[in-house]
Amino acid sequence: MYKRVAAILFPITMVALVGAAVWGYQEYQDKNAILIKAENSYQRAFHDLNEHLERLQAELGKSLALNSPKQMAASMTNVWRLAYSAQNDIGQLPLTLVPFDQAEKYLSKVGRFAYDVGVRDFQKKPLTEKEWKTLETLYEQSKNINNEMQTVQHKVLDKNLRWMDVELAIATEDKNMDNTIIDGFKMVNQKVQEFPEVDWGPTVNNMEVRVRERARNISGTKISLDEAKQIVARAFGKGSTRGMKAELNKNGDYETISVRYSGANHTEVYTELTAKGGHIVWMVFDRPVKKKQLRLNQALEEADRFLERIGYKNMEPIAYDETANIVSYTFVHRQNGVSIYPQTLAVKVALDNGEIMGLQADEYVFNNFRLSKTKPKLTREEARKKLSTHLKVQKSGLAIIYNQSGQPVLCYEFLGSIKGNQYRVFINANNGEEEYIDRIEKADADQI
Repeated sequence: MYKRVAAILFPITMVALVGAAVWGYQEYQDKNAILIKAENSYQRAFHDLNEHLERLQAELGKSLALNSPKQMAASMTNVWRLAYSAQNDIGQLPLTLVPFDQAEKYLSKVGRFAYDVGVRDFQKKPLTEKEWKTLETLYEQSKNINNEMQTVQHKVLDKNLRWMDVELAIATEDKNMDNTIIDGFKMVNQKVQEFPEVDWGPTVNNMEVRVRERARNISGTKISLDEAKQIVARAFGKGSTRGMKAELNKNGDYETISVRYSGANHTEVYTELTAKGGHIVWMVFDRPVKKKQLRLNQALEEADRFLERIGYKNMEPIAYDETANIVSYTFVHRQNGVSIYPQTLAVKVALDNGEIMGLQADEYVFNNFRLSKTKPKLTREEARKKLSTHLKVQKSGLAIIYNQSGQPVLCYEFLGSIKGNQYRVFINANNGEEEYIDRIEKADADQI
């Protein structure tokens, strides 16, 4: 009897064991492929960052010798583009908890200064001596940054360091791991912080004032670390705060609280809130999403419910981007029928189960905008006459944006298309000037 049962069960057991082994190996292969892909992405961003910083230094140096208005305009455009590219590279690196804010601010200011100088007519308003001195200072400072970053790059190549180890060291706070990359970025950030003050001109200085004002605009009272954990637990549907770690940070003119915990597949979930008011500024949860099971409108409903749950109300979707079975929706705040573009945010949703995988809401949180009752001087039709005759207008409305000087302006927003490409055009509602044009890569709200 036992022999017959054993004879039946043995092959079944063997098949099960083989199946489990195959499944385990497949899981290992999938996980390894994801890690390799992430590492390659980090390495590419890091080396692109170094290349853009090197080219930025060269372009700033070149601008000091230029005298032709046409060449100077082209050079400033290149400086702006390279500074923006370097910022984009930084955003692709796992530096969430590494202080690199001063370097990012520096690049933002360089880009803004170059843009402000480059867009004007140099025939009528040539470069001033003060602006040339600013460019000279920026060149010396960029050379300093570039040298430090090249040192880090050489160490990365010599030691064959992996960015995935950096991410692991940050997440686990492992003191024994090689922290060459982390220490290098900290050193760069420290050097930038020690740079002497630069005369950036009125545009950048106005933006700096607005940044300081943003910190004062945060509503609410200061929360504790435990309260921060509870807010995160409610926001992301966790039954308790068990396993959560919270830490208070000083971030310029305001304080934040970082909260992290383990999500699915032992992946870390990071969230940052303002210490005053407990407003969620950003959240990131990186896990593979293998299957697409939800439609885009279902994912949008999940994003809407999440924003309602955390108290971010009256948000309207204006665009989306779908990558690797994850959809990212961009929302703008609406007040009395006016789109407040300084208050935008983005929400990422997994298309397998509707899980919230990311939030970027700093513009919404810090631009606590109060809409004035000022009425536009121009009618909608008068503003529409300022548009290109080639633009086929699909919809229009009132909107608030920041102009080049960092000041809020009331505009008519026109959504339209030219040869299959979609654009948003913002016409100043008081003087009819074309304030800004935005090319839309994906879909507007009506197509979501």
